[in-house]
Amino acid sequence: MPNSAERQEIRIRISGTHNPEQDAADLRAWLEREPWLTQRPHEWAQRPRPAGEDDGAGAAGPADMALGVDDVILAVIGAVAAEVTKSLTIALQEWLRRRREERSQGEEPAVAVGEGDGPLRELGGAGGGSTAGD
Repeated sequence: MPNSAERQEIRIRISGTHNPEQDAADLRAWLEREPWLTQRPHEWAQRPRPAGEDDGAGAAGPADMALGVDDVILAVIGAVAAEVTKSLTIALQEWLRRRREERSQGEEPAVAVGEGDGPLRELGGAGGGSTAGD
């Protein structure tokens, strides 16, 4: 996918689970069913977390659960930022709700989202609009 001014990268971080790699794959499959995404050119990537950032969930789970886990990057071209952000937020909140229903003992699933390399905002957590990784 070519780089352009219309390219928007959205970083998604899953934390507080025993198997974040599988959760990332499950989340990608979940989002690929969304009509707002399937109708747009997009690609997926994984990117290592910036050095020095915590797991993005604050006290939601032990930090060692997230060691070595990459952030999931959704790159969309030609999308209206507000439309994508609203639809993505709804889809992520629903995925997180379902994932929390299926959690194992000791897990506190959390999802944080942000644009590009900017700060992350935790979704569906007790903090609601808090940022992570600042």
